[in-house]
Amino acid sequence: MTPRERFLANMRFDPGVSALKAEFGYWTTTVKRFIAEGLPVTEALPEGLMDNGTISGGAEIDPSGSTVIDRNVREHLHLDPYPSKFPFDLSPLWDVEILEDREEYRIIKDSYGITRKERKTGTSPPFDIEFPIKNRKDFEAYKEHYDNDFSRRLPSGWNTLKETLKNRDFPVRLGGFPFGFFGFPRHLIGTSELYLMMYDDPRLIKDLNDFFLSYVMEYWAEILQEVRPDCVLIWEDMAGKTGSLISKEMFREFMSQYYLRIIDYFRQFGIGNIHVDSDGYIEDLLPLWVELGVTGLFPFERQAGNDVLAIREGYPDLQMLGAVDKRVFMTNRSKGDIDEELELIGILLQSRGYIPHADHHVPDDSCWDNFRYYRSGLNDLIDSC
Repeated sequence: MTPRERFLANMRFDPGVSALKAEFGYWTTTVKRFIAEGLPVTEALPEGLMDNGTISGGAEIDPSGSTVIDRNVREHLHLDPYPSKFPFDLSPLWDVEILEDREEYRIIKDSYGITRKERKTGTSPPFDIEFPIKNRKDFEAYKEHYDNDFSRRLPSGWNTLKETLKNRDFPVRLGGFPFGFFGFPRHLIGTSELYLMMYDDPRLIKDLNDFFLSYVMEYWAEILQEVRPDCVLIWEDMAGKTGSLISKEMFREFMSQYYLRIIDYFRQFGIGNIHVDSDGYIEDLLPLWVELGVTGLFPFERQAGNDVLAIREGYPDLQMLGAVDKRVFMTNRSKGDIDEELELIGILLQSRGYIPHADHHVPDDSCWDNFRYYRSGLNDLIDSC
């Protein structure tokens, strides 16, 4: 079977089909560290690659895009490509402005109009300084920059690419960052500002989601008429280590209606694998997503306390991706710790409908020796199941 066929078979819970051997991705500094510690180099990393980025475990879709693809870990450990993100752009397509450029950092205004400070070295995430939408007036002005010329938002060489993807042997997903009904408003407004606006001007948050949902459905119809993704992903990141970032009542008021609309839309195109991406402790949110029609979750971050065996028992039909505690790759962890983790993962594998991998990008406190031991052991476990 091809990786795409195996992915779809896993999502159908087909018996007798092994899980996909794939990793979601890595911090840039993680792969640099792995290479320094002995990972053979199949393909050199791009020159000038900044430390604070990520490297994808998926296959390459658009060679002219900005996504950096891993070929080194995948080649050495005989991994399949992870579902590749189809490139899309929900920004107003503004040019990136460099407002300040210093030796240690730069301040930019990105294509969404977000002003942020980025360190040039190290793995610190960007620091958001200012967001483009602060009130109703800003929103009304912002949406004027969106038109129906979707050709500007399609990947380069679209006419050739759409034919190539029809015969692909790797899985493709549509969606992900920054598309979501909590995630996207937060991306444009800011976290604390979003909470205040939900109280002060709830109609504005609903109007924003209404506008962008309608826009996304028109935009993505251009893609879905030509290319059928193997799954779709709604990016939310709406939980932290101590629980959900929003109450169940607020979820129902501000998000449920949009989930119902987008899930119905996807099903009209024959897409049945509908996943949500959220870090943090998601067990309180899980029943809300499932009752709305979400079929799968990612990445089941273990350090937040998610009990993946209890989740599997409570939701036997839920598609699960991730759930391997990335902390076991750390330098100070033993092979015994990794074996213990693989024992738990083996139980999940027996239930099918599960693709095991690190519960997010592999961080750079992971050492190559531990990661190689884990992944080789997981590959053997997959083969034995």
